[in-house]
Amino acid sequence: MTQSIDVGLWREAMGGFLSGITVVTTRGEAGVAGTAVNAFSAVSQDPPLLLVCLDRKSRSLDAIRKSGILAVNILSNAHMDVVRRFAAKSEDDRFRDVDFFDGVTGAPVLAESVAWFDCEVHALHDGGDHEIVVGRVLDLGSNKNAAPLAYHRGNIWCLDAGAATPEQRS
Repeated sequence: MTQSIDVGLWREAMGGFLSGITVVTTRGEAGVAGTAVNAFSAVSQDPPLLLVCLDRKSRSLDAIRKSGILAVNILSNAHMDVVRRFAAKSEDDRFRDVDFFDGVTGAPVLAESVAWFDCEVHALHDGGDHEIVVGRVLDLGSNKNAAPLAYHRGNIWCLDAGAATPEQRS
C-alpha cells in the first residue's frame, strides 16, 4: 500500500538537498534542444555510465529518445545568466547567446562548463513522472578553473572554490 504524502512538503524537503546544476542537451530533427537538470549521477566507471532524470513531458527527453544522443554539461559561473532560461517550462530559444560546440555525437556541448560528458543513450528506465536516462560516455572534458553553480531551495549559487576555506582536520 502506497501512503500519500504532501506534495508541498516533498518539494520543500527535496529542495533542502544542495545539488549541482547541469544542462542536458541533444540535437534532433528540430535542431538543438536542452533543459536544466539537477538529478545527475555517475553510475559506472567501466563502462563509463552516468544517469540523468528528465520530466516525461520534456521536449528534450523526446528529442533524446529519437536521436539516441545527449550531452551533460555541469554549469559554471559563466552560465549564471542562462540557467533559468534552460529551467523554464517555455521552449523559447534557450541557446540564444550561448556558446557551444558539437560533441563527437553531435550533441551541443556548452563552452565554459565545469565539465561535460558526450554520450549515447545506453538505457531508459521508468522513474514515475520522470524517465531515467543512462548515458554511455564517449567523450568528456573538464575545466578545473571554472566555479560550479549549485541549487538550493530555489536559489542558484556560485561555488567559488578560491573563496572557500577548506575544513581543517586535526
